[in-house]
Amino acid sequence: MNNGLMYKLLIAQMKTFGKAEVSVIGVSMNPNLFEGDLITVSSCEEYIPGDILIFNYKQEGLLVHRLLHVKEEKYFCKGDNSFRLEDITKDQIIGKVILVDGNKLVPCTDRILQFSYLVNREFVKCRYDTAKTKQSDIYQLYQKVILGKEDDIMIYKKNETMDYIQSDETSLAVFDPDTGDTHFFDETGIDILDLLSEPRDLDSLLEKLCEIYNVTKEDIQADVEEFLADAVSKKVVEEI
Repeated sequence: MNNGLMYKLLIAQMKTFGKAEVSVIGVSMNPNLFEGDLITVSSCEEYIPGDILIFNYKQEGLLVHRLLHVKEEKYFCKGDNSFRLEDITKDQIIGKVILVDGNKLVPCTDRILQFSYLVNREFVKCRYDTAKTKQSDIYQLYQKVILGKEDDIMIYKKNETMDYIQSDETSLAVFDPDTGDTHFFDETGIDILDLLSEPRDLDSLLEKLCEIYNVTKEDIQADVEEFLADAVSKKVVEEI
């Protein structure tokens, strides 16, 4: 069945029954939707980030992707296992997925939305080169945490709302505009915070530090964990 006919059939079913069923084609929503899954779609008055939408996209026809963000009547969607961000209007949306093979969807977390968006930003940064994007640290982390569903992994990132004042290569002052507190870090702290400009789990952070200092993970893990605990307590580092 071609996309045009499928679109007309879906619209007819939605008007008659208020919902419709369609089989998933492709892998762009793995690991949450797989090819052959039977999804039930329902139209809604309002769609919110995290919803999985089915919509008509340019010359490509029907897509089933997740809504990441809504801004100024534009709906920005992306497949959980893809890289491109699609911007659409509400009139392009047919409905949202409410059931998969008769079962309710697993709720989408802010973590999924944040990481999925970061993958797209990396994709743009890599000039839309999929292979290069897959080699990036952010995609490797996304693959482990989101696509691999390792939900218990803690992710760390430098708090960008702080003011960072570096006088030289060995001294950094971090000013908290909310509390008025100033925190000081040495050369090692500077290296860790630089690495945390992108979200990282502990393993990824340790690997990068081992490359910098030519040491083993066992040599530094306890000290790094202590640094992270202290930096988190001071809100210089955020836990995602």
